[in-house]
Amino acid sequence: MVLRNSGRRLPEPGADGEASRDDGPSSSASALKRLERSQWTDKMDLRFGFERLKEPGEKTGWLINMHPTEVLDEDKRLISAVDYYFIQDDGSRFKVALPYKPYFYIATRKGCEREVSSFLSKKFQGKIAKVETVPKEDLDLPNHLVGLKRNYVKLSFNTVEDLVRVRKEISPAVRKNREQSHARDAYTAMLSSVLQGGGAIIDEEETSKKIADQLDNIVDMREYDVPYHIRLSIDLKIHVAHWYNVRFRGNAFPVELTRRDDLVERPDPVVLAFDIETTKLPLKFPDAETDQIMMISYMIDGQGDCCRGH
Repeated sequence: MVLRNSGRRLPEPGADGEASRDDGPSSSASALKRLERSQWTDKMDLRFGFERLKEPGEKTGWLINMHPTEVLDEDKRLISAVDYYFIQDDGSRFKVALPYKPYFYIATRKGCEREVSSFLSKKFQGKIAKVETVPKEDLDLPNHLVGLKRNYVKLSFNTVEDLVRVRKEISPAVRKNREQSHARDAYTAMLSSVLQGGGAIIDEEETSKKIADQLDNIVDMREYDVPYHIRLSIDLKIHVAHWYNVRFRGNAFPVELTRRDDLVERPDPVVLAFDIETTKLPLKFPDAETDQIMMISYMIDGQGDCCRGH
């Protein structure tokens, strides 16, 4: 029997991706799978020397990578976090997890922020961790360059999975409302001019508040597609290839990362680069089901090799 490398990636234990699509009653099983996946990642990272900090203390490290994960909080609930990977000046390695609530913004019809916020808090109870109204710059406003701002409803969550579930349920309504709004803009403007000429005024705000389904008052979503680890790093200004003081005070307190701009010398990490050449059809990407690996080349710390298929 001849074995051939199909190029297919073997699934990781507990990381088959089904958890992110599980919206049924088996949410506890989904959480268990996600916890197993996080624990499996910790074991793999430990093999490469990146042990998670467990004892309180302070270390200085050079940030080389980041990756989204999930950890247990003090109430033994899974919450989203980002693992940050560091190299110290002596070459030793460690990682820390920084919890942060994922979020996105929704825009409502004028004056309906309170009604929509109350509706969403009840409809998605247990999934939405926090609802607040915040002013944000809106580039769609006619005079946004003069500093005009618009109120948005900020929805925060404990996990990225909760965010995805709520977003999937809201998205169809937002898409429908946006299409209807564009379709009736011209008609509404014409009707308003006629009625105002006759002494009648249309109060769109009062009309919106009387709508039975508050999903019809959600007209837009913003920043819903920003990857979680990038969102955290933008908000907290945490960037790779910089030195940081990392202060860990136990699981009950968030990790403190303080950037050290006074340190400019970089450590000497071990770098592995590789390239895989495969067969493929014209104008197509390689397909693991049909294409074969022709060559794998790699280089590590300036030395490498090339493996050719036969």
